[in-house]
Amino acid sequence: MADDEEEVGEEENTNDFGSYEGDRNEKRERHGFGKATLSNGEYIKNKRHGQGIFYYPDGSKYEGEWNDNVRDGHGIYTYPNNDTYEGEWRNHQREGTGTYTYAATSMS
Repeated sequence: MADDEEEVGEEENTNDFGSYEGDRNEKRERHGFGKATLSNGEYIKNKRHGQGIFYYPDGSKYEGEWNDNVRDGHGIYTYPNNDTYEGEWRNHQREGTGTYTYAATSMS
C-alpha cells in the first residue's frame, strides 16, 4: 500500500463494536452466511480508547493505541500481504517515526 493510501476501511466506523459482511434479511438483520469482525481492547463511552486490536475484513489488523475511535499513538498495522508498519499514528494516518517492513523481503 502506498504512503498516500488510507488503511481505514468504510467498515471500521460503521459501529463501535465491529462490522459484519454477509447475508441479511428484508429487515437488514444478519441472516444467513456472514463474517463478523470485532475489536478487542479498552473503550470509553462506546468508543475504542487506549490499547486495543482491530481485525479488518480484508485480513489486516491494527494493534496499538486508540483515541476516540481512531488510531492515534504508537501501533502496529499488519497489511493483508503481511507487510507491517510499526510507529506513530495520528487520526488513522501514519505520522512521525515508524518503520515499514516488506514481508516478501523482510526489509525495512
